[in-house]
Amino acid sequence: MAGRRPRAGRRRRQHGLGPRQRRRPRHGRPAARPLDPARPQRRPHHRERAPRGAGRGRGPRVHVRLHTAQDPRRDRLPGPAARAGVTAEDLRSRYPVLERYAYLNAGTTGPLSRASHAAMAAWEERALLTGRAARAYFMEGGEVRQQARERLAALIGVPADHVAITCSTTDGCNLVVTGLRLGPDDEVVTTDAEHPGLEQPVLASHARVRVISILGRSPSEVVEAIAGAVTPRTKLVALSHVLWLNGQVLPIAEIRRATGVPLLVDGAQSVGAIPVDAAAADFYTVSGQKWLCGPQLTGALYVADLDRLRPQMAGYGASHGEGIARIEVIHHDPSAMAGLLAALEERPEWAFERAAEMARRCRRAMAEAGFEVHSPDEGTLVSIKAPGDPEATVATCLERGVIVRSLPNGWIRVSCGWWTSDEELVRLVEALR
Repeated sequence: MAGRRPRAGRRRRQHGLGPRQRRRPRHGRPAARPLDPARPQRRPHHRERAPRGAGRGRGPRVHVRLHTAQDPRRDRLPGPAARAGVTAEDLRSRYPVLERYAYLNAGTTGPLSRASHAAMAAWEERALLTGRAARAYFMEGGEVRQQARERLAALIGVPADHVAITCSTTDGCNLVVTGLRLGPDDEVVTTDAEHPGLEQPVLASHARVRVISILGRSPSEVVEAIAGAVTPRTKLVALSHVLWLNGQVLPIAEIRRATGVPLLVDGAQSVGAIPVDAAAADFYTVSGQKWLCGPQLTGALYVADLDRLRPQMAGYGASHGEGIARIEVIHHDPSAMAGLLAALEERPEWAFERAAEMARRCRRAMAEAGFEVHSPDEGTLVSIKAPGDPEATVATCLERGVIVRSLPNGWIRVSCGWWTSDEELVRLVEALR
């Protein structure tokens, strides 16, 4: 009869199937094809039913769970505590850039792992297939953000409910300087060795700025110089935990005790490079893209006293939120949060010890090769003076497969991470000659 659907057996024969054959998905999770915008996409095989009674009157509602070829769970190692037997060489294979370059510039941006890239790709694909306005997408994105927050908080030794997700350390510095509402009668004490990410927000404030020279001074001399610059009008001391110019580690706990003034710490060159106790400061900024090897536009800000900092951005969280939500007004990209979380989960438990050891080997290799070393025997940054123009030297190194960075003062900075190998240090010496 016209308009009637063929029987099941007839449909099977039309598709080349026997009478007792049925289409079954293969065992295991089906891998999604690469998305082609020119052809319509098939719906995923696996669905989860909504609770009984959900969506009455509008048909059944389903929550789609995606399991793609880029599913980050397939490429993640377990947490650091369960990976004591994993070697640096085992993990190096998970960072594709290390197959091509001697990557010695994590102080600018760290290498990206396959697991981090896969986590971001999975979220981007999910946005395409399920819609970013779906409640499940929004809620699960918040869960990923919270997991990343808790991982960061544990890494720097502070409560998670005092950590705001930010875009960068510069973003965090701006949140603090603006949130304190400094006036022309207030003073800020800082140093002459700060990165523009901290220096510029401080200079843009309405307060008077006192700059202290610290390069080449011992830790006790640094504490004495900064404490001596504090006056009754000083409302903030702002400095880096690790100086971006030479890798010097500042004694932030001693500085806080000696000054008695709220302390803002730029942790761009410390978090992920050396052990950090952010509770020693009142405000501590974190970069996700540098030593943590996370995606760009990821970071965090620790705030000891949430009532001291006023929200500097208007939004729902600032008006209706409580606690850290008043400061973290923006809902950050879930794909970036997933990439950062994957990077944090992949960090080995021996990351700090190995990075420090490779930095010591680098300083020794540079000195033996005849280069001037301008970094103290601490931290993971090694600054050297090489003959010729530093920018030209960096370009030559890049041509020879070595990634380093030039500094405004004419030095060349080498960043040694847990992934750095002795072979890369040999390539560095050869590239600099």
